[in-house]
Amino acid sequence: MGESAKFDLDALRARLAAEEGPRLWRSLEELADMPEVRRYVEAEFPDVAQASSIDRRTLLKLMSASFALGGLAACNGSDASKNAPLLSQSHNMPGYTPGVPLTVATSLPLNGFGRGVLVKVQEGRPIKIEGNPLHPASLGATDVFAQAEILSLYDPDRSGSPIQNGIPRSWEELTNFIRPVRNELVVGEGRGLHILMPPTSSPTLNRLIGQTRQLFPLAQWHVFSPIDDNNRQAAAMEIFGRNVDLIYDLSQADTIVTLGGDLFAEEPGHLRYAADYQNRRRMQDKDLPRLFSVEARPSLVGARADERVIIRAREFEAFTLSLAFAIEANAEQPSDAHPAISRLANELRRSGSHGLVVAGQELPAHVHALALSINAKLGAFGTAIRAVEPARVAVEGAQGLRELAEAMEAGRVTHLIVLGGNPVYTAPADIDLAALIRRVPLSMHLGQHRDETAAACQWHVPEAHPLESWGDLRAFDGTVGLRQPATMPLKPVLSAEEFLGLMAGQNVDGRSLVQVTWREAWGDAFGERWARSLEDGVIDGSASPAIDISTRVDWQPGAADPIPSAGIDVMFAPDPSMWDGSYANNGWLQELPKPLTKQVWGNAALIAPETASIFGLSSGDAIDLSVEGRVVRAPVWVMPGHAPGAVTVTLGYGRRQAGRIGNDIGFDAYAIRPSTQPWITAGDIRIVGGRVPIVSTQQHHSLQGRDIVRTVSPDQASAQETEKLPSFYPEWPYQEHAWGMAIDLDACIGCNACVIACQAENNIAVVGPEEVAKGREMHWLRVDRYYGGNPVSPDTYFQPVPCMQCEKAPCEVVCPVNATVHSSEGLNDMVYNRCIGTRTCSNNCPYKVRRFNFLDYQGTDYTASPDAMNPQVTVRDRGVMEKCTYCVQRIGAARAEARIEDRHLQDGEVMTACQQACPTQAIIFGDINDPVSSVSQLKKNSRNYALLGHLNTQPRTTYLARIKASTENG
Repeated sequence: MGESAKFDLDALRARLAAEEGPRLWRSLEELADMPEVRRYVEAEFPDVAQASSIDRRTLLKLMSASFALGGLAACNGSDASKNAPLLSQSHNMPGYTPGVPLTVATSLPLNGFGRGVLVKVQEGRPIKIEGNPLHPASLGATDVFAQAEILSLYDPDRSGSPIQNGIPRSWEELTNFIRPVRNELVVGEGRGLHILMPPTSSPTLNRLIGQTRQLFPLAQWHVFSPIDDNNRQAAAMEIFGRNVDLIYDLSQADTIVTLGGDLFAEEPGHLRYAADYQNRRRMQDKDLPRLFSVEARPSLVGARADERVIIRAREFEAFTLSLAFAIEANAEQPSDAHPAISRLANELRRSGSHGLVVAGQELPAHVHALALSINAKLGAFGTAIRAVEPARVAVEGAQGLRELAEAMEAGRVTHLIVLGGNPVYTAPADIDLAALIRRVPLSMHLGQHRDETAAACQWHVPEAHPLESWGDLRAFDGTVGLRQPATMPLKPVLSAEEFLGLMAGQNVDGRSLVQVTWREAWGDAFGERWARSLEDGVIDGSASPAIDISTRVDWQPGAADPIPSAGIDVMFAPDPSMWDGSYANNGWLQELPKPLTKQVWGNAALIAPETASIFGLSSGDAIDLSVEGRVVRAPVWVMPGHAPGAVTVTLGYGRRQAGRIGNDIGFDAYAIRPSTQPWITAGDIRIVGGRVPIVSTQQHHSLQGRDIVRTVSPDQASAQETEKLPSFYPEWPYQEHAWGMAIDLDACIGCNACVIACQAENNIAVVGPEEVAKGREMHWLRVDRYYGGNPVSPDTYFQPVPCMQCEKAPCEVVCPVNATVHSSEGLNDMVYNRCIGTRTCSNNCPYKVRRFNFLDYQGTDYTASPDAMNPQVTVRDRGVMEKCTYCVQRIGAARAEARIEDRHLQDGEVMTACQQACPTQAIIFGDINDPVSSVSQLKKNSRNYALLGHLNTQPRTTYLARIKASTENG
């Protein structure tokens, strides 16, 4: 962001009112037509002067220099090529062909829950992750965190040896140290031993915890996660008298009301929920479901909702209580009740057992209890919602982080073991965990990095990455997925299972430990079931059955606490790229534009336009945000649709010992997060003057078009152009295949899974914050976010934009060396070794989807390990243009396989990386020469239209308009 820009909301509203027809805008700066935005729009790459200001002689000099640099780059060998991975001779497996990738089914953890994935392994190197179609938590899709695990596996900053007080030690020295300590603890039955671990759903870890407790009966266990659901658990105990997990079935819900949170991004089953919701919208025999989002901070589910209701965080309790009373048919609403309450209550009553209310994890326990009572009144349990036994292990007698801190302060802890996680960094601000750990006579940390917790402990033990270790994990619905290694350990490491096995005196081989668990469960059927479960990646029939629950007869909704009138609400949230900070050293995720702000390489304090107007703030202005006397300095981001009088900060930044990528990026929100109110609390804003640089891509690659994202009502006839425009270009003949893509804007939720999947598949470089600030990010696929309507409460739209693969491609005719050509199957191919970097193709592309290697991005500090590279995709060098290829390497591989088997390619056999990752199946790819293919059918849909169709480029990638139903009419 450049200079400070103050917003006049009244002027913005007047500008919108004067527009003819709907107006889409990317940012408040664009809506206000600020000079900085005009500069981005007038140049394809920011900070490049306008062509009209360069005379002909200067332009020719610049082109000559570009030709010279291209020749120099061709003569100079790339460092990346010198370090390219060698395809080693594989130890042949039955049915294995050298050079052909293997697929390994496994499970990856996120916040203790498992997500089923398929790992593509090339000569022993995992290079790509896809969702497992058999796993209920993924259904073949992935989120950004699963995709990015490939880069985390090859992180050069991962620990490779034990450390004692900062000094590297050998594994023999570690073993010699642990043996007498363990014997001493066995004799003392674990007195003084405290074990801290993150929550887990692993049956094997649960078994090993039980055995360790038998060996050390006086040891105390503690469980801590910064992304907890304690409020939800407390509500279940309050209203049902027992702890349960809630599983939502959005395919059965006619009306959905979400209260805070983000159902499509932050819940353990978020991939499944997004898929179920979109599948319900596609059902031809049912009316469209109605989705209402009541929220204080904008979210993906709010962006997709039919209606957003914006309230402050402090108002949720009163709002939900009023909604609960309004569900009763004859209940009278108080005069000061929110106007949306009666409408939501009517919709829920009309839906009955097919109505659903979901409360976000950050809301108080009373709000969760009220939401559960509403679902019970509607009869939703057994239809749109079911209760199951908790998937994550409940360690008997386990305490939290606060109790551990009190024990350390009192001197009751003589031995401390931290089994994974980074609690020194993620602990609440009022618990100085690092100082307390240093008081403990002996402390040991098991972790993948030498992070903040490792620095505080006397011993640090390298932990195995999930892709190189054995284990098992339950999904959000209880389904067990086996975790098997996709590669040999890249460094000497131990898994949490192996570490506990060592403590319990068992074999430390992870595979044996997992087999013991399931041999006990399966008995004589172990051999057959083990082999099948490894192949499938899931254990058949392991999902948790629904349990009968009923509201306690003595439970009363009570009254809401008085709503404070003063102060600022401070809300904490998981970051859509960093989560809780675990992925801070992952360059793919650092450079991934956040879905709503498009910010990269950092975080910001999100505030509403009204709040910015009151304080005289604009995006990039520095503030001091204080909570209970603790202060953090942060840049402001003015967020359309945010609740006024509130600020949202995301977790996971401000790391000090993350690694070479993640250190000193953004500010640490944990530094002001209190333990008593870790999600929503009161705070203050103080203007300090000055600005903090924010890197955001929201102004990059502007299309300057009004007809970009189209919307239709459910009964609207067509969104297509009716007139076929003439063209001077000849038609291309296609004898066999003609590849095309259709993107359904009604299904896209803006989750970014497609962007990371494309990056992982196609060896796309990370360029760093300095280059992104210049508009030089290299993503082949971007997801544009647009707003429409009032900036205080706008509608939000997402539009994935890959290469359009135009039939009448303006890029092809201007390349002086024929480096961009039209293939026999309709693809706009890039011939990298012809490209000399004139960038004329990019200048002539109206969709701004071409990316130029201004520098050798494969030879910087941000470069991914060569082992993470896909050997089927060329690594591009400096001076070369690149873009989306429709994953041509996948097309070629499928074509070769079909030729070997002497058959034709089948519809759906070729899936692009973006298509395969999408949880809502918003992207469909296939052969448009096949009239019955899925993509051909979508292109015949009345909602299908071409982006910037008036230019007559005839793009192969087209869009289906978003359906906007009236919530008033249901």
